Amino acid sequence: MNVKNRKCIRKLSLKSLYANRRRNLIAIFAIALTTLLFTSMFTIVLSLNASYETYQFRQVGGYAHGTFKDVSPSRRNASLPTQR
Repeated sequence: MNVKNRKCIRKLSLKSLYANRRRNLIAIFAIALTTLLFTSMFTIVLSLNASYETYQFRQVGGYAHGTFKDVSPSRRNASLPTQR
């Protein structure tokens, strides 16, 4: 910000920060809790996704069988053995 009374604005802002110390601590605490909530939520969702994928693989035939995901029809046809 480009103003002529920079010292006055700085002094007022610092006084506001010191006067509302409790409100500022509560705001910082709320931000930290929100960050923790989003981090844990994404971690849980990714873990559930991995567990569901493992469940699907086991339902198809276990870890001993090979499976492919998201294969286009052209690649599928290219990988099939040709009949003679």
